[in-house]
Formats: sequence, structure tokens, C-alpha cells
Amino acid sequence: MKNNPFKYFVFLMLSLLMVTMAGCTEDDISMPAGQLPDETPMNSVGGQLYSGKTFSNKITISMYEGDGAVTEKIGYALTKPATTAVTVKVVPSPELVAQYNSDNKTDMKEFPVTNVSFENGGSLTVATGEKESGSISMVLSPVGLEPETLYLLAITLTQNPVGIETPGNRQVIYYRVSFRERTTKCEPNGGQVQEIPSLMTGVTTVFYVNTETYNPLIAGVLAIKNGGPSSRLGHIVNLKRATIGYDAVSQRAKLELGSDLSYVLEHRDKYIRHLQEIGSKVCICIENGGKGLGFCNMNDTQIADFVYQVKSIIERYYLDGVNLWDEDSKYGKAGMPAMNTTSYPKLIKALREALPDKLLTLVDKGNATEYFYDVNKCGGIEAGRYLDYVWHGYFSPTKVVEAITPNPEGTQIYSRYSRKPIAGLDLACYGSVNIPCYSDNNPTIRQLTADNIAKWKTAGYKKNNIIVYGSDLIGLEYGGYELAVKIMLTEYSFQPFMDDGDSWDFVNDELVWGDGFYEANFLDYQLNGGPDMNPYRKDW
Repeated sequence: MKNNPFKYFVFLMLSLLMVTMAGCTEDDISMPAGQLPDETPMNSVGGQLYSGKTFSNKITISMYEGDGAVTEKIGYALTKPATTAVTVKVVPSPELVAQYNSDNKTDMKEFPVTNVSFENGGSLTVATGEKESGSISMVLSPVGLEPETLYLLAITLTQNPVGIETPGNRQVIYYRVSFRERTTKCEPNGGQVQEIPSLMTGVTTVFYVNTETYNPLIAGVLAIKNGGPSSRLGHIVNLKRATIGYDAVSQRAKLELGSDLSYVLEHRDKYIRHLQEIGSKVCICIENGGKGLGFCNMNDTQIADFVYQVKSIIERYYLDGVNLWDEDSKYGKAGMPAMNTTSYPKLIKALREALPDKLLTLVDKGNATEYFYDVNKCGGIEAGRYLDYVWHGYFSPTKVVEAITPNPEGTQIYSRYSRKPIAGLDLACYGSVNIPCYSDNNPTIRQLTADNIAKWKTAGYKKNNIIVYGSDLIGLEYGGYELAVKIMLTEYSFQPFMDDGDSWDFVNDELVWGDGFYEANFLDYQLNGGPDMNPYRKDW
């Protein structure tokens, strides 16, 4: 962003001064941080030390191993043009750190002053006739910082300039700083420390994590092996829950991030970055929000605006892409436009053009996508040309897994649902099995699912090695979940799905064991310790 927060800072201060002249009290207005307090005399000049990125004087900084130093911008501003040049100097203040901890009953460690350096020696000058100094750089070094330790840095003025009113809370900026190391080791079952295994080759696994209950790192500790070392799963990790909202006044389609997903994104160094470093592609899953406006009934203006919002989030938080999941039952609200067959393809095309190097994936389900086979219905757009992967959205923890290979007739032998090929999409990019997590006390449905996948594969319908786990990843919500999730990864997914796994003898109508024998593994022994010990439940 190129906007200078100081412009708004000055505007707010001047506005406040005008309101004060009109006789308002402090309780009459609510202003963001940045305005001068009412006690500043009208015939005096007020001053404030400010950050180059926010109105607040409390800023959080995350430092990460390998990134090097962090640079922050600092400036000084006046409420009136300077009659003569005004120079101030900023310095770290260990005394203010101690005072802050005492006043707020916190125990943050003082950020080492030797790790702080200032451009121009920390001097800021407001020239004659000007109101702001311009900014200088403050560089924070991570050298010697302890991981998982919360630091506090207080920056203040050496002294107030003569004739300038600068209340104490306006001459200090607090920086809360954390430092994280790269995680390269894991402790799987047995507790023996080892290097984190690489992603499994020859297969693409898709996970969903609902941040309302779990943090994304749970997607990084599921692995599988076939007679050798473990290989990690979770090639694509989709984070929930983001939805499409609607502003009735502006008629905008709005990207709404739930409070939990927002928290995870704001703390990406803690919850996302590790997954990306070990090879996973982390995306946000966007669903309909039940407001009556969604993927299938936006106009062109709404599409362009919505794409801009999505692009901003993806780039701001260094995400790897977007997963689109439309439950078409969310349309039909009074006063809202009806579903049409061109809006969704236009949105997909616009997202691809805005995010050419990011993953763009789609859940194929219901009326929202059933017409994607027909280019004419889609306004001449081959939606599949703009998508990296598609998978169907039919799965249930109480029903046998659907095995769907789209065909022009739409009919399916191993599924109750009909799907036609998406125009422009190679079947090598269509996920045909979407695996739920069955309770570990339901062996019948697990066996029927394994049989169904083996039959589908043996009959020649398998066109790729994409396995989707559509249920939200969880810990021990089911009794004995550690057994249930391992069975999910092996008995009724990898074992019948992989080419060297189990197959079906149609002559004798029975399952045939394959040469491959797939076993699941947790890369964190704590998952076996029960719900209270699970380290991946949300901790915010």
C-alpha cells in the first residue's frame, strides 16, 4: 500500500481540534489512535512519535529464522507547521519496558538494545513550515534471540523539544517481538527424533483444516509408508472458513474471513509457514456464506471487486492459492438475483488471470458446477482451462465412499451421483475419491468402501493419483480417533486406491490383496496422548 498513515493522522488531529472548538467533550467522539488528546492547549503545538504502518503505538513483529533483520519506519509529527526546525531523537528505553511489564502484569523479556539500530542516528527533523519529519528506518536484528520467547521493545524520545506538548503516551512506541526457528525435526510414534520426511511422491493428497477448532499444523504430521520409510501427506492444505458475504448498501460481494481464520493468517509464521517450508501448498477455502449472493449469481462489477479482495489476501499472507466450494443450496433468497450459468466461469477465469502463479482448485458438486461441461452455457469459457485441480464434493461419514470418474453421459457405476467432464480439464486433474473419516467402531462401512474403490480401480476408471480427505482434520473427537484416522489413511483409501494395493476379482467376486501394504504413521507422538494433550487444537 502506498498510503501514508500520517496523512490520516494529521486529518484526524485537525478534525479533533475543530470538534473541541465546537464544545464537544472527549466522550462525545471515538477516534482511532493517532489523534492528539483534548488536553493539548489550543495555542500550543502538539507532537507525536508515530509508526510508518499503523496509528497504534503497540505493534507486533514476528521474526523468523533465515529471514534476517526486520525494518520498521518511524516518524515525528506536529499539529501545526513548525515555526523553526524541530529535531528529536529516538532511543530504546529499557526503563519503559520494565514499567510496561509492571503496569500490565506481563513478563515480556527486554529486546536487546544492541540488536536495534537507527538510520541517521535516530534523529528526526521537522523542517520550518512543515508538520512531519518524514521517516527513518529502525532495523531489528534476530541475532541471539531465543525461540518461543516474547520480547518487548520500547522506543521513545530522549527529551521533548522546547515548546512542543508531547504527552507520555504519545512519545513512545511499543514493539512486541517474537522469534521462531525453522522446524526440521519430528518425534513420531516411539518418540525418536528424526528429520521430517518429504512428501510422498506419485500421489497428490488434499486435506481440509477448519480453523474454528484446529490449527493448520495438524496437516503436517500425517504420514504413510509402504514397506520403507514414512512419507508425509498433505500436498494441498485448504484452510476454512472463508465465505462470500453481501453488503446490501454497496451491493458488494465481500470476502469474509472468520475470526479464527483471520487469526491464523495474521500469525502465519506460527501456523502456516512451517507447512510451506516442508512442501505443502496452503490455500484458503472459500464457501458461500448463505447471504443469497455467491459464485453463481454475481454481476461483472461484483466479480472484479471480489477477485481484487481475494488477490489482496493471497498476496498479503503469502498463500499458495484458492479452493472454491459452492453449496448451491445457499441461493434463492428474496430480492437476490437467481443463479445463472456464466457468473461462476467468469469468476474462475478472472481469478486465474489475477493469480497466474497460484493454485486454483474447485469442488464439483450439485447445480453450481453441473453445467461446466457445456462451453456455450458458460459464456464461451472452458472453466477447466483455468483450474489446476477439481474434485467432487460427495462424501459422508455415514455412507460408502463415492468413486466418480466424470463421463459425457454423466452416469456412474460406483457412485449414486452423475458428473460430466468439465470442459478444458484433463481427467488426470480430477479427484475421483473423497474420503471421510469413519468412526473406528463401524468396520462394515469401511469394508464396503474399500471394496467399492477396489472395484472402481480394477474396472479401469482410475485416471490419476489424487486422494481427497474432505472431512475436517481433527484430533480425538471420535473415541479412539488415533486408530480411526490411521484406518482412514490406509484401509479404505491408500490400500485399495494405489496401483500396487488391493484389487477386485470380478470372476470370483472377491477382494484380492496387492503387493503394497500401506501403514499410517503420526509424526508427532502427542497425537496418541488423548484430547487434552493434543497440541493442534486452536490455542487462541
